Formats: sequence, C-alpha cells, structure tokens
Amino acid sequence: LATFHLCRKLLILLRLQSILGFKVRAARSTDDSESIAMVKTITRTQILFTLMRLFAALAAAVALPWSVAERGFGNRISLHGDIPFWIALGAVGAAVGATFLFLVVEYVVRYNLPPKLGEFVCEAFREEIETMFKVLSLPPNSLQTKQVQERETWEYVAREFLHRYRFDTVFAADRFGSILQYIQGGMDPRK
Repeated sequence: LATFHLCRKLLILLRLQSILGFKVRAARSTDDSESIAMVKTITRTQILFTLMRLFAALAAAVALPWSVAERGFGNRISLHGDIPFWIALGAVGAAVGATFLFLVVEYVVRYNLPPKLGEFVCEAFREEIETMFKVLSLPPNSLQTKQVQERETWEYVAREFLHRYRFDTVFAADRFGSILQYIQGGMDPRK
C-alpha cells in the first residue's frame, strides 16, 4: 500500500516538475523565471524525498519475507544468510535519511519561502486559470449578487486548478493555502 501511494505521488511530482520546466522557459521576466525555478527546486527535493521513502518501503518489503524464509528454510536457500539484514539496514538508513531530509525541507526550505508564493505560482499559470474561470462561470442569476456569483466561480476555479496540478504534494498546508487564497481572491496582484 505504501509503495502504491509513493509511486502515485512520484508520478504526480514528475509531471509537475515537467510542467514547471515549461513554465520556467515561458516566463515573461527573469523574476518570474526565478520564482518558478524556486518552486521547481522544491519539487525536486520532494522527488528525492519520495524516492528515498519508496526505496525504504521496497527494501522493507523484500527484507522481511526473505528474513522469515531464511529462518524457516535456511538450509534450503543457497544465498548468503546476511543479505536480508543488509537490505533491512539499507531500508532503515533510507527511512532515517528521508526523515532528516523532511526536517530540512520543512524547517529550512519551506520556512524561507516568500509570502507571495501563491502569486508567483498563479501568475505562471494565469492563462490556464483564466480559461478555467471562463469555462466554470455560471450564467448570471437574479438570486445572488454578481460579486457572490464571481466569488463562487473563483472557488470552483481554485479547487479545479489545485486538483489538476497537485501543489499539495510540494507545499505544506500554509503555502498551499496561499495559492488557494490568491485564486479565490480573484487573482489580483498585490503591490
């Protein structure tokens, strides 16, 4: 189950890394390019972190049954009996390394992210977000004010955008929330 989850997360991260690579090349200014490159770097650290966790899960999945087989049928297995121990030790080392990397990413890299991160990300995807807004806009009704209807549409756009690109796999809840808030606020750049 862990392997399936981590493989799925890895594929999402690799797809996002590829999309961000295109966005860096298509950026309008060097500031936009640097901002998206920063997001791309954080995505790379998440890919490394996920790979380490995936290795630990796979190594544990191999070492445990092999160790049980060694204990029960050791005389019938022609391989060296210490191999499961070394695989398990590698799994524990990868898990400890992944935990250390998580702490560094969480308390150093993510902590130092700019507060305007949501704006940087959303501005890189502005055309797509505006297209989503046009597609998801409902026809005006006489029951709600125009502002309420527009705010509701921006909420749907934010959900769709974040579901499509899955920035939750890269950022913690606070930074992920800044993207959500920026879109729900109507994509108005802060001065």
